[in-house]
Amino acid sequence: MPRIQLCLFASTPDIDTFGFMVKVLTGPPEAIARTAIAWGFDGIEFMPDPEHVPDPVVFGKALRAAGAAMPVVNSGRIFAQGLALLHQDAVVRNHARAGFKAMLDFGGHLGAKVHLGISRGAGIPGASRAEMDGIADEMFRDVTAHAERVGTTILLEPAESNLTSYINTVAEVMEWVDRIGSPAFRPMLDTHQLYGAESSVEAGIRAARGLASHIHLHDPSRWPPGVRAGEATLDWPRIAQVLEEENFRGSGSVVIVSEGDPEPAARASARYLRGLFQ
Repeated sequence: MPRIQLCLFASTPDIDTFGFMVKVLTGPPEAIARTAIAWGFDGIEFMPDPEHVPDPVVFGKALRAAGAAMPVVNSGRIFAQGLALLHQDAVVRNHARAGFKAMLDFGGHLGAKVHLGISRGAGIPGASRAEMDGIADEMFRDVTAHAERVGTTILLEPAESNLTSYINTVAEVMEWVDRIGSPAFRPMLDTHQLYGAESSVEAGIRAARGLASHIHLHDPSRWPPGVRAGEATLDWPRIAQVLEEENFRGSGSVVIVSEGDPEPAARASARYLRGLFQ
């Protein structure tokens, strides 16, 4: 089975004020990195505040002190903080663009890729598909050129229709990957999206054509894998097998549970996933 760097979603404590859709580990950089390692993970998928992206030199020292990896920077707080890369208001759009480019600078310095998911926004009310495509084309090409300059890769994630009306399937992601035509613009996967929007989880994984290198690992409940015995769960052994068949190499991230003490569930999920992937 593929060896995957396992990470916990993490951010600064103020993320809790924005009602983010999932629960994540919070605290100062070295503390969250050390906690992730102690709970059995390889590191973190960090979600910076787009208004105050950390100093990568300081952040890198914290990661090294904890012995933690950070393969991916998550841009989801752009949307949580009322911004969107594909917004009808050019002022808002460019504010989001500046925050996303700061994340690209941060990721490039630390050797991390940068996720582009719901940060694109929920879609523009009343806009036609051609209008949305035009705005997206300008934005995606601009941020991809910046990613190329700073040495990172953008990971475009499909999202469920209850979150956005734009780019809901892996096939739509791949249309943009082909259209942008840069190694700095690639797909990523999310098992919650695959379960809800694709004909099957397996079909969604295969639609990425072996180009994905990062995956969000959720059961349908958005709880981490291997935790809620007796409830609806994905066929994780089969998912691991399909990822191996698709030559997946990279990283996967897990959220913490939304209720109770997160540590036992995080440790259990890390053990379960290591049993599958390593």
